[in-house]
Amino acid sequence: MKADFDVVVIGARIAGSVTASLLGEAGHRVLLVDAATFPSDTISTHFFRGAGLASVLQRLGILDRVLALGSPPLTCQYAFRGRNPVPLVEAPQDPGSIGFSLSVRRLPLDALLLDRARQTRGVEVWEATPARGILRDGDGRVAGVTVERGGETRTVSGRIVVGADGRGSAVARWVGAPTVRRETATRAMYFRYLRGYHGPNGSWNGPEFSFLGDELVYAFPSDDDVTCIAISINLEMFASFRVAPEAMFKSRILEHPGVGPRFEAATPDSRMLASGPKDALIRMSSGPGWALVGDAAMNQDPWTGVGMDNASMHASFLADAIDTWLTGRAGERTALQEYARRRDDHGLPGFDQTAELGRDLSTL
Repeated sequence: MKADFDVVVIGARIAGSVTASLLGEAGHRVLLVDAATFPSDTISTHFFRGAGLASVLQRLGILDRVLALGSPPLTCQYAFRGRNPVPLVEAPQDPGSIGFSLSVRRLPLDALLLDRARQTRGVEVWEATPARGILRDGDGRVAGVTVERGGETRTVSGRIVVGADGRGSAVARWVGAPTVRRETATRAMYFRYLRGYHGPNGSWNGPEFSFLGDELVYAFPSDDDVTCIAISINLEMFASFRVAPEAMFKSRILEHPGVGPRFEAATPDSRMLASGPKDALIRMSSGPGWALVGDAAMNQDPWTGVGMDNASMHASFLADAIDTWLTGRAGERTALQEYARRRDDHGLPGFDQTAELGRDLSTL
């Protein structure tokens, strides 16, 4: 069986769902496929900014639905330094016109974004559908994909194939997308959810960041009255965490006097999750008949929490570029070069900062 679409998007999380929704709204026929079924969780940062993902949620008309999950608007932030238990109260990070940041677990957030794509005219969603390879025409241009759906292998043609399938992108591998920049991993992260944890003086209006040597503990007030507690550690500490993760997680957080007592009084609401050391990558963002977006195109260590903002903003840049090409206002190459420029202008400062400062947080 064969289906023809203007755009085939592989990967239906933040970057993929945003790309599909915006292109569907622009009048294009889009197929959005993912091997997972939703709701479905994934390892991720949780924090995002008003000028980043929150602004894209507003553009899509679902910011109110996200807020209804119970995530409090984060209108400030609390910074602890060393062993001082009293935080500095700071302005929210990059709040934009919305005026606040948010923290939302991926399980409900991704489901809302996928539902938004599904409800968009022109967008067809295939869950439980792994992509198996790409198709090329006689000139070598990417012309579609093969997928496995309902126990059958299907061929799907498209004018362009978008890989929104994460850091280990199969689409990037199939098209031979070159890695144009790599930064060696220097950090790892562990996190879990707690109930009964609230901010300084009982507040729940801002994230917390506790710096102690080359270590950073986070507390993110999130949806459904849970708090995400995370710790970013260097590779030397990671070796100890791998031996005894539960014990190390608790002992290290208790070393942070601004966070530790409230952490100890709260109740765990999940198992512990981890993101091990991974090199940061930037890949070439497009070629004839293909493009990459989100972590497939640019990814970095999660300690700066820019991944969700990048995924959504870069998806909006890509959707703009593809629409410009498909509507004949520019050629494909010109339009996708503009996408690459916008991606790099937006994402490279954070990529550089994440790599450079992440080598030793004690210098901050």
